[in-house]
Amino acid sequence: MEASARKEDYYTIEDIYHLPDGERAELIDGELYMMATPGLIHQRFVMKISNQIENYIEKSYSNIEQQV
Repeated sequence: MEASARKEDYYTIEDIYHLPDGERAELIDGELYMMATPGLIHQRFVMKISNQIENYIEKSYSNIEQQV
């Protein structure tokens, strides 16, 4: 009786490096998860959050400088 072992795909970082330009994927425990490109609404939301975080840090940093 022949034992036929089915080879499961196990991806490495080299597979990520060989993806076409612009193709997005995550490598988790040898599995490759393809990702969609962020949409316009997502990008605007990220920008607004980034600006709020930056403003908070600048305000907090200036308050620390004034206390020293």
